[in-house]
Amino acid sequence: MSRLFFAVELPGPVRDEAARVAEQMRQTVTVPARWTPVENLHVTLKFIAELDADRLPKLIASAAGKLARVGPFRVELAGSGAFPNHRAARVLWIGIGEGRSTLARLARKLDASAGRQGAERDRQPFRAHLTVARLRDPAPVPLEGLPAPDSLAFEVEEVVLYESRLSSTGATHVPLTRLPLGASEDSSIEFAPEP
Repeated sequence: MSRLFFAVELPGPVRDEAARVAEQMRQTVTVPARWTPVENLHVTLKFIAELDADRLPKLIASAAGKLARVGPFRVELAGSGAFPNHRAARVLWIGIGEGRSTLARLARKLDASAGRQGAERDRQPFRAHLTVARLRDPAPVPLEGLPAPDSLAFEVEEVVLYESRLSSTGATHVPLTRLPLGASEDSSIEFAPEP
């Protein structure tokens, strides 16, 4: 069984901006937290806790079909905050402004595709964000003290299916396949898991 997730990758300049904001957050928030490595910053659309390997080709085919119906679109970083709230924060995040409704639509499509392959469906409504840190214990975080990213937009042209490989040093995200948005029905999808 694999721990999988669908996500939108960040282009270099956007990842650099997110890393800058994350570093400012680290200096502002003094409670113990596990900070997301820069190379792991992304917008998660659907997390799949476990999936049997024999179901993976059907998951990819189903997701590719759904994503083919959505064309490329713009996304922009905007704001920052905490989940579930700033009084008892567990997660610090950078938000998404433009493009968040389209990301939510993609998340619903991918949730449906994964559900048909036996994955657990999402119970919470989707909220587009980049997870910057996970606090060890719930703690108050002053929202006015959190930095916000500069407005930086990028074009989303594909969704990536990753495998999350856990080790003593943390998680490594290995891309398994890239699913283009707005692809024609006869486009081939390469599934090439790394060793």
